[in-house]
Amino acid sequence: MKFFQEIYFLLTIISITTSLIEKDIVQSLPDYDYNGLFYSGYLSASPVKYFHYIFHEADYNPDRKPLVLWLNGGPGCSSLSGWASEHGPMKMDKTGKFQLNEYSWHLAANMLYMESPGNVGFSYIDSEMEYEKQINDDITADDNFNALLDFFKKFPSYKGRDFYISGESYAGIYVPMLAYKVVMYNKGITGSQKINLKGILVGNGVTDYNFDNDLALVDFMFSHHLTSYENRMDLNKYCLMEYDQTKCDEVLNEIQQCLENINVYDYLQECALPTTETGERDYFSNYYKRAPWVFKNLKQKQEELRQKLLNKNQSNNISNQKQLKLSPPCYDDSQITRYFNRKEVKEALHVNTDITWAICSDDVNKRYKRQNKGSIWAYPTLIESGIRILIYSGDTDMAVPYNGNQRWIDNLNLEVEKDWVQWRAFDDPNNVAGYYIKYKGLTFCTIKGTGHMVPEWKPKEAYYMFSKFLNNEDF
Repeated sequence: MKFFQEIYFLLTIISITTSLIEKDIVQSLPDYDYNGLFYSGYLSASPVKYFHYIFHEADYNPDRKPLVLWLNGGPGCSSLSGWASEHGPMKMDKTGKFQLNEYSWHLAANMLYMESPGNVGFSYIDSEMEYEKQINDDITADDNFNALLDFFKKFPSYKGRDFYISGESYAGIYVPMLAYKVVMYNKGITGSQKINLKGILVGNGVTDYNFDNDLALVDFMFSHHLTSYENRMDLNKYCLMEYDQTKCDEVLNEIQQCLENINVYDYLQECALPTTETGERDYFSNYYKRAPWVFKNLKQKQEELRQKLLNKNQSNNISNQKQLKLSPPCYDDSQITRYFNRKEVKEALHVNTDITWAICSDDVNKRYKRQNKGSIWAYPTLIESGIRILIYSGDTDMAVPYNGNQRWIDNLNLEVEKDWVQWRAFDDPNNVAGYYIKYKGLTFCTIKGTGHMVPEWKPKEAYYMFSKFLNNEDF
């Protein structure tokens, strides 16, 4: 009798789990011509925090491929930008249309995209208590870990799967801190309950504020002829050697002026700016409120746009100035924002339709308390644990320049296994994709001629790098 009771209990658990998964299946998504199976729903990060996720099983042989979690940074920016613009099965072009992505990362892995922390994208906090909305690096790591455990409850077949954590930008904090929690968690349990963490990938990631700071930016700007020798020397003198706050602030302001209309995510690219639905430059966008230096005559531009839209009877196209949205500098997020705010898209993704989606949350960004310890402290433990680590960097990025990455990695004093060498994507004889150096426990890789969002702008090279890392092969 007891045997049959146990079987009945097991079948009940399987039935409940199956129903949880089935309700998250995306039957069809407007203007997204993808025939594969994928899921969208919520993961519980705490009793009041619900993180939206999208999960694509690998296109071929998913049972034989690892699970990879992807996190975008900010802090406060949505991982759906990674899904829609970087390495999802379909990529949104500049006109807002999805095109097949031949270098989608789900060709090599089962891809989980999670919007984190709370109140980012479609994720939400079901509480009005201020303490529930407090957010910092440690809280985010705890919430991400809890959401990950909830994913394994929903998809128990992935619990023992080879698992990787990846991300870019401020995910340079999220990724290693989550990995650290997984390593600590695994020390306390045995057998099949362990999370089979194999490695982490971090792209242009913030890590150590002693190196990923103004000095790295100014060094990059000077070496790429974007600021003067005098500015570089004055910064050394007044901000480092003979610290004078007033003079240091003055030279930093002069250097900042050199960035006007420069795309900090890739200094070789044009500065793309938000547009209205009818194609005019949207001078009412929150981007301009956050970065008024883009146009000194902003009020005049706003009034000209207002009159133009009124003359066309399109005054409703003026952006809602109260929306808690943060647009990244020189990045036109108008198309992706319009797409995810369509009611039929929200319904298809099984998300709260009352939420106004934004690529980055101004509210979360302002609330977020960045901790001075960064994530560098986690690396000795991660390296000791034996997981594989890939730090990659687009070499035209100024938001988190590659030279800052090089410095904090050098400061780890790791043994070099393979010195600085070129690599080519798919053995392309004509094009050097970048350079890499392999240390004992960590590989640092650059991607030549691209910036902050490597998979968006160099999809072929990014996919090659990604698949080689998963297969534990040299580039």
